[in-house]
Amino acid sequence: MVQKKRLVLMTYHIATATYDSVYYIPMYVMLFSLFENNRDVHVKAHILYNTLSDKQKTDVEHLASNYGNDIHWIKMDDEATKGFYTSAYLNVATYYRIFAPQLINDETDRLLFIDADVIVNGSVSELFSLNIAGVPLCAVKEVTPYKTERLGIPEGGNYFNAGIILYNLNDWRNNNYFDKLLQNIKIKHSDYWLFDQDALNAMFYNVAFYLHPKWNHQNIFYSVSASYLERMYGYPATEVLNNPVVIHYNTQLKPWHYLSTHPLKHVFIKYLHQTPFKDFAEKGSLRLYFKKLRNRVKHKLVKLSIINK
Repeated sequence: MVQKKRLVLMTYHIATATYDSVYYIPMYVMLFSLFENNRDVHVKAHILYNTLSDKQKTDVEHLASNYGNDIHWIKMDDEATKGFYTSAYLNVATYYRIFAPQLINDETDRLLFIDADVIVNGSVSELFSLNIAGVPLCAVKEVTPYKTERLGIPEGGNYFNAGIILYNLNDWRNNNYFDKLLQNIKIKHSDYWLFDQDALNAMFYNVAFYLHPKWNHQNIFYSVSASYLERMYGYPATEVLNNPVVIHYNTQLKPWHYLSTHPLKHVFIKYLHQTPFKDFAEKGSLRLYFKKLRNRVKHKLVKLSIINK
């Protein structure tokens, strides 16, 4: 009897984070979109968390196993981030992305960190085949950097969004970046207005590899002119705006909120409706309808003022 050889799939290591159940469902939907669009590989998802129920963890494990993937849970305690600067909008889980490369012990040379408020709308194989030798991390530029001179970044210097980061783990370990970042965060504290993102940029802005914007499609793309986008990224605006692989809903108003007017809100809803949490999206009302209409008009007026400058 001839035995069939078992197909050995390449493993992609990704990481994500949630402090507790607040972002649990968005994280679940993100993982579902990732697994659904990357069926030809084995994904090992490393999830950094503080407080989740056994059922929540089991449900994510079942989701992963349905695709032949695995979950590695990394429980964080508050002592690890004690004294870190935060705000009412973001908690200490935002700093988990700098812990992730330190806590992944698997034999892998790269780790893709993905925020929970993301949809992976295609294959990430291109990222995992990039030559990243000598590069500590890869990321996508922010459209509007936040007074980056305060970070020691010269005027006109690059600044990246930390929602999606491809880490070179070999470079990370060899250069002890984790300890250096922790030291800087404790010293700078509230000088890092955007928390871990500022800390990462202060250290890596001039050595990072800057990815095509399709790998971190940000809300603000729709709030600036086409010419601005083209100057920022070096690609036609239509290419920047259309067919993103990774959609990052990175404002306080998320696609599960009724008031969201994001042009790609429907993409999130499409994936959400294929999970057990299809009722998670906020229901509308007459009051919210008129508020949403007002927001659309306000947004268009702001964009027109930018274009006409």
